[in-house]
Amino acid sequence: MELSRIDQILCRLIRMDTTSGVHPERPCIEYIRELLESAGIETSVYALDEERPNLYACIPSKEDPERRKPPLLFYGHVDVVPVTDQQWSCDPFGAEIKDGYIWGRGAVDMKGEIAMFIGLALAAAEQRLELPFDLRFLFVSDEECSGRYGMAYLVDRHPELFEGVKWAFGEIGGFTFHVAGQQIYPIMIAEKQFAHLRITARGSGGHGSLAHTGTAMERAAEAVAKLSKERLPVRITPPVRLMVEGFADILGGFQGKVLRRLLQPRWTDRILKLMGGTGTLFDPLLHNNINVTIISGGSAINVIPSAVTFQGDMRLVPGCSIEEGIEDVRSLIGDGFTIDVEEYNPGSSSTDMSLYEQISRTMTSCEKGAKTVPFVLSGVTDGRFLSRLGIQTYGFTPMKLPEDYNFTEFIHSADERIPVGAADFGAEVLLKLVCNLKV
Repeated sequence: MELSRIDQILCRLIRMDTTSGVHPERPCIEYIRELLESAGIETSVYALDEERPNLYACIPSKEDPERRKPPLLFYGHVDVVPVTDQQWSCDPFGAEIKDGYIWGRGAVDMKGEIAMFIGLALAAAEQRLELPFDLRFLFVSDEECSGRYGMAYLVDRHPELFEGVKWAFGEIGGFTFHVAGQQIYPIMIAEKQFAHLRITARGSGGHGSLAHTGTAMERAAEAVAKLSKERLPVRITPPVRLMVEGFADILGGFQGKVLRRLLQPRWTDRILKLMGGTGTLFDPLLHNNINVTIISGGSAINVIPSAVTFQGDMRLVPGCSIEEGIEDVRSLIGDGFTIDVEEYNPGSSSTDMSLYEQISRTMTSCEKGAKTVPFVLSGVTDGRFLSRLGIQTYGFTPMKLPEDYNFTEFIHSADERIPVGAADFGAEVLLKLVCNLKV
């Protein structure tokens, strides 16, 4: 099969093993830099670690500086998650072409999108587009781990790269979501926030040969069981309201009416239960949630520990404060625990929908029968770092996908793959967007 230039670029990207924290991203960044500079696009490299660099590129507007509009930023990460302990049917770094797909780690997260952005940059340069705003691009390392060497470093140490930027485009959104015979393209407008909590239970210590009740171990076990089995309180937030109402409008009728009941706290959990598997899309967006991942306590087999600690990966709904999140945890496990915040990555407290309608119109004009809906991501992306600078990220990397393809199933999974031509489609939609965007 003859591949387009963008798909050829994607295959080259996949063949570079950029497993985050294991293999350096530098060769991949250097390759992208060569592609852009060969098209006359100026680039710069910024790095906390020379083996884990970040690439900045800009296609400046020729508009008079006083009349120039705010720059648009397109950003993505080149690192990927490991393939260890996964059963692949092909070489995960082989970029094999099979059954109309390009197979390999990073195909959808997010080297496919990186190829899309490269295609946009090359087209803008080659066509000598005259835009009223700069087009800026960031290709970063370390998103799949902490962001310390990537976007977090750039935001903290090189804020000048983001000067004037109000809106950015990154993962995850714009892919075809087939439901009830409809082609829906979700546009990500917000994401949950990440927090790392350390919770300590205390009780009387003693000798292991004696009977004990009310111990730290017992209290910790009861708390972990509650956090694992029960939901935290319902929290309805503005961006999730937009998402639910958007889906309800598209589905209409009885389904739409039922979906709207999710926005009534007294009904939320009952409706989620009735929705079964479909409810898993909405459940984490209507509650803060925490998963206990590490438990520690005790130092000798015959000693009852007086303190037991467990750590939790907590995700907070958009706009929820860390104090409110801790309050939700206490409402479930009770008082008497020490709760420490080890890490907290706050997101934006508000959502800027200024460009949403134009993005939506562009998408529906490029795909017959397409419908768009605001989307809130239950995970986190590098957008959380940009929110510190007041930048609104839209997760919009358009991909036209067949009905039997579930985009989210392939993220971080074995046999990750993307349809041939999907990245070309996205680059075309983005090019049309930047050519017609009024900001």
